[in-house]
Amino acid sequence: MLHTFFFSPANTTRRYALAMTESFGWDSQLIDLTHGPCPVEHDLVEGDTVLFLAPVYAGRIPPIAAELFRQIDGRGMKAIVAIVYGNRDYEDALLELADIASEDGFEVVGAGAFLAQHCIFPKVAQGRPDEADLAAAADFIRRAKESAGLDLSTIKGNRPYKEASTVPLKPQTVEADCISCGVCARECPTGAINQETLTTDNDLCISCCRCIAVCNSQARKFKGIMYATAEKIFRAKNSRRREPELFF
Repeated sequence: MLHTFFFSPANTTRRYALAMTESFGWDSQLIDLTHGPCPVEHDLVEGDTVLFLAPVYAGRIPPIAAELFRQIDGRGMKAIVAIVYGNRDYEDALLELADIASEDGFEVVGAGAFLAQHCIFPKVAQGRPDEADLAAAADFIRRAKESAGLDLSTIKGNRPYKEASTVPLKPQTVEADCISCGVCARECPTGAINQETLTTDNDLCISCCRCIAVCNSQARKFKGIMYATAEKIFRAKNSRRREPELFF
């Protein structure tokens, strides 16, 4: 049986989770870890395989996701790890996720880095994952199933990992568009949005874009001169199409 654990605030990593799980071809289950720090419930038994998927934030796994993955005891079972990034660079994130799985007691048999539309600057890698991306993801899982094991030293990345950093850009509420439904506050993985005022605590916000993804009135967004300037620079540097990178 395949157990797919994923963290997907902007829902693009979720698309890969669905495609990869379907490709595995056995009994399977999806376990969404996006709703914040809480005990991870699972029913792994000997002979099962796990799939860990996470987005990349500034070249690292989001700390909240890393802590959730660390709760899972591998007991020698196989693990496949994959990260999803927004066309800039995944730096140490894939190696970090593989290390987490190994430290959990799993035997890592495959690792992959995949592309998705950037959540903060959505004109970068716009429309991804596309059909070619999802086909590559499906093929990755089929190959990982047959892999006997992976030498983690072959995965792109460095130890020690790059220092974790936060993005200074934070989504805000456009009051004229807000219908005060509160879904953004309820869905925020870090509890950064005040339930009553819908203002953002910038110290808690990890710029994951969950609030933007779940807002039905499109009232949550990045705005301001700093955002417009950063978006222009980021697009200029990261417009070239990148392709998945796989390790077996």
